[in-house]
Formats: sequence, structure tokens, C-alpha cells
Amino acid sequence: MTDTKPANADQREFWNDIKGELWVELQPRIDPMLGPLLGGKAIEALELIPGERVLEIGCGNGTTTLAMAERVGTEGEILAVDLSRPMLNKAAERGKASGYPVKFLEADAQVYDFPNEHFDAGFSRFGVMFFDDPVAAFSNILSAIRRGGRVAYVCWADREDNPWIRIPAGASKAYLELPPPPADDEPGMFSMKDEERVRSILTSAGWSDITLERFDMECSLGEDVVDAARFISQMGPMSEPFALSDEETQYNTLKVIEESLAPYSSSKGVFMGYSTWIVAATRP
Repeated sequence: MTDTKPANADQREFWNDIKGELWVELQPRIDPMLGPLLGGKAIEALELIPGERVLEIGCGNGTTTLAMAERVGTEGEILAVDLSRPMLNKAAERGKASGYPVKFLEADAQVYDFPNEHFDAGFSRFGVMFFDDPVAAFSNILSAIRRGGRVAYVCWADREDNPWIRIPAGASKAYLELPPPPADDEPGMFSMKDEERVRSILTSAGWSDITLERFDMECSLGEDVVDAARFISQMGPMSEPFALSDEETQYNTLKVIEESLAPYSSSKGVFMGYSTWIVAATRP
């Protein structure tokens, strides 16, 4: 008998057993970093109106869910799905306090049986780069969107254009053994970096009128290099090796990260560049 893991099993384990609770704790830091300019830019691309029904993929702690709920109002509907129970619990808590008609569900958007052609729009903020089979995932999302409906999401552009993670991760290699980066067609933070690949995935999944808009900006990583280094050491490929290393290694790693961030530090804080794609498409 073949032992076949369910779709995205590694991601489910990662966001429940390894990173879920941490991202709940980091929410007050992550939201301003990813915040209204990044997630909000993709939300704007949807041009939501009151009363619409929205499917959100990878809702995390619910920040973008509530932002969209304000746009669709009490007559609208939002179903927000994620693999992480800890983050969904936090999102549900925030949703209940908001009073908006939002529902949070632990589900894998690649395979979950959504109601057919039920939603007006789909949305994701950095939640679509880790599918085992992105064509299957976007096909499944397509089936949940009404004809003429649309999808919009934000994803990371090329790693070279994202010094906020490239530079400190590179510096950390002096003391940490980082995992090898995934291949371009494997699930990963930068798996949607290539415009041609994005178009191919969405076209194969049945979407049309595909647009990609480059959106670059600078965001704050912290008040100073010490604050920023402690924060960024919990992100990206260095997070797990850092967490598992001994106290001396962690100390030395933080010091080299601080040095790498020094050129980007001023009295206003540590600011570094981010580069993303705002992707939009329509269901024919």
C-alpha cells in the first residue's frame, strides 16, 4: 500500500505545530509590516461593494478579513479559511468582537468542497504561495466564484528585490545552517515571483483577464537594529534554525543580523524594501 500524505500536509503541520502560536504573538508586529499598504492594495483591486460575498484564502489572524467586512457591510458575507488553528482562533475572537458577518473555517483551499459559484470574489494576502498543486488550488477556488466574479491576491516578487528578508537571512548564515531554498516550481515564499509562471497557473486553472501590478515599498522592521534583528530572526528561512540553536549561537546570530541592518537604520527606525505582485483575474 502506498502511504500518500494529504495535500499540503507539511503546510498544515507547519502552521499548527510550529508557527501558528508564534504568528498569533507576532500579530501586533506583522500587521503594521504587511498592513494596509500591502493587503489593502490587493483589496482595492477587488473593488468590493456592499452586499458581496467573499472567499478569503489564508486569512491568518483575520486582519484583512475585517478590512473586507467593512467594505461588504452587514448585508455581505465573508468566508475566511486557513490551515492554522491558533490563528483561526485569534481571527474568530476578533471577528466576534467586530459584529460583522464573517465566518472562519479550518480548511485547505486546494481541496475543500466550497459551495459552487457562491462567491463574488476571492482574496488572499500572502496565502497562495504554498500550495502543493497551485493549478488544482486555483481551479478549486474558481469553482467557488460566480461567473464574472474575480480574484485578487498579493504575493512576493523576486527574492533579490526583497532585501528585508534577503539581507538578514544571508547574514545569519555565518552561524545558522539554513534550509536550501525550494525550486522555483515548489511551494515557497517566492514561488509566485515569476510573472510568466503566475499567468500559466491561472490560465491553466481557467481564469482570464489576468493582470500583475508590481508594488514596491519600504516598511519598518523595528525601532532600531536590536529590535529589528529580534523580530526578523523569527521570520523566513532562519526562524526555525534560530529557534533550535543554543544561546551563544542565537546571540552571535543576532549580532551579525544587527550589523547587516545598520545601513538601513535611522532615527525613524529600520526601513527596508519590499517587492510584491498585486495579481487580479476574472472567472469567465
